[in-house]
Amino acid sequence: MKNKFFVLLASLCVLSSAVAQENKTVDYSNMVIADVHRHVQRWITPDGLLAEMDELKIGWAGAVSAPYGPWNIQPYTQLLGQRYIATTGQMTITDIHRSKGVRGIEDAQTQEYKLLVDEANRFFEAGEIKGLGELILNNENTNPNPAVRRKARIDSPGITQLMDIAKRWNGFVQIHAEDDAISVKELEHIATQYSTVPIILSHCLFTADTKLMDGLLSKYANLYCEMSARNESMYSNYFAKEKAERYGWIIFDAQSLKANWKALIEKHPTRFMVGTDNFNASVDTRQVVRQIRHGLLRNLPHDVAMMVASENAIRVMRLK
Repeated sequence: MKNKFFVLLASLCVLSSAVAQENKTVDYSNMVIADVHRHVQRWITPDGLLAEMDELKIGWAGAVSAPYGPWNIQPYTQLLGQRYIATTGQMTITDIHRSKGVRGIEDAQTQEYKLLVDEANRFFEAGEIKGLGELILNNENTNPNPAVRRKARIDSPGITQLMDIAKRWNGFVQIHAEDDAISVKELEHIATQYSTVPIILSHCLFTADTKLMDGLLSKYANLYCEMSARNESMYSNYFAKEKAERYGWIIFDAQSLKANWKALIEKHPTRFMVGTDNFNASVDTRQVVRQIRHGLLRNLPHDVAMMVASENAIRVMRLK
């Protein structure tokens, strides 16, 4: 009996030591991140972006376009190579909305779309892009500027022709939408129709409804939840933060992760990704990354944190 007691005690000591050692070796500050919502805007040079990525241990960045330019991304791709996740489509959608409104976004026959279809096929064939996006199709309640707010049919001919291209070239599509019933139904339609195309839901639809997200992720294997702009530091002024808190947009801050979202991520660990969303020059990238590391990743099991930080993006976007 005494021997059994010492064997049990020794086993517990070994287990405790192993757990302690594992916790000791987990360094979330050094975990490589794939930033799948990085707008490479004109206010950061290629050299500046590379230095920032190296400093912050960001292995890959992009997966959305630059709505304010630069219009030529070759200097970035030439310097960063495979570390820049190049896409197309966002600027065209913005231009169509500006000149033709929502109906223009839904109409597959516009001259702008014809040029985009040709460009996207050419870029995919040359291996110059990985996907399409960010396609901003419903931002009625999530953009402060009335001039750029819109709500287009997500399953309209204008958009399904882009889904056809992604399907042809095994690319992904990143879509900015909201969680109203109509948009969700349209998302479900294209998720079913294009079941082989990874659909990245920008900002996790800006929804506070984890039951909704659970249902979508459970039913559609090609939907993924991207968590940029869901951290506290993105809302720097009082009014923006008050609105974000009122609508449940904030999932994590510098220390904590909401319990219902933690449970959702752990239930679907292969379906979540992170991003910084540098939509304007005032976004503090370093602060955003700190919150990703210490508010989000640190509060997840190590294997789940690794998937969310970069492994999911590497697999889904075929990063190298």
